[in-house]
Amino acid sequence: MPFLRFLFFFFLVSVALNFGWEISQMSLYSFSGVSFSGYDAFVKAHWISAVKDALMCAGLYVLVAIFTRNAGWGKRFTNQRLVFLESFGFMWAVAVEYQGVMVRHAWAYAKAMPLLPGLNVGIVPVLQMMVVPLVGILLVRKQLSDK
Repeated sequence: MPFLRFLFFFFLVSVALNFGWEISQMSLYSFSGVSFSGYDAFVKAHWISAVKDALMCAGLYVLVAIFTRNAGWGKRFTNQRLVFLESFGFMWAVAVEYQGVMVRHAWAYAKAMPLLPGLNVGIVPVLQMMVVPLVGILLVRKQLSDK
């Protein structure tokens, strides 16, 4: 049960962190052609994005748990665990951004968005999936058992 409790709190903290990140990076996206029917719709859209991002954070944690065969891996970071988390976060974010921007055209970047050379995906959303899961784990890892 400690693992499920941890995952639940990690998800909640990740929603809050991702919402803050989503709002802070808004100027790096192009909203031409996108209309929000007021402030409520705008906030709702960003909360939905934050929940989806938090699900990705939880998925990253579980993925590292599978690879390390240790559900409580976040209690004590090793170089291997940190490399897994950051590598999976990077690859996942690049895939999501590439699909969203280049394939589905679900969103677009403003000229201010710094891009990863050769990949043409935004650096800031990629960093989001590398920074937010790590910070979220650090904030709630007391929930984990000592494994």
